[in-house]
Amino acid sequence: MISRESRVLLGSMALVAVVILGLDLVTDALGLPRWSSPLFGFLVIVGLGVAAPQLYLARTDDDRSPLTRLRIVVFLTVVFGFLFVGAAQGLEQLAIVGLTALTVVGWFGYEFLVAFRAAREDPSRLPDVDGGPGSP
Repeated sequence: MISRESRVLLGSMALVAVVILGLDLVTDALGLPRWSSPLFGFLVIVGLGVAAPQLYLARTDDDRSPLTRLRIVVFLTVVFGFLFVGAAQGLEQLAIVGLTALTVVGWFGYEFLVAFRAAREDPSRLPDVDGGPGSP
């Protein structure tokens, strides 16, 4: 039997395929210019294929830590950012780099906030950096 996590991930990949194929069919039927740009591909794959299922599982699944799920989102956003930025030009390239950078900066900010709150609750967890007693 397929696990719940696998069903969610496969469902999100199927949704990505349906969105891309559906948009392709609609643009062909209406005679509109194609939406096949690197930025669109990046947003669909990272948004629907990576972030949506991982954030859903972070909220509802107890098998893995929500922090692990968030790390997966950041890591895969960086990977797909590198893959798509090479095909983009101009503002699309800047948008992909900017969104990827915002994801990484947001993650570091979140990690900092978690560490700060943990240190406020238990100051003994902080390393001794002020040269106080017990320092070499």
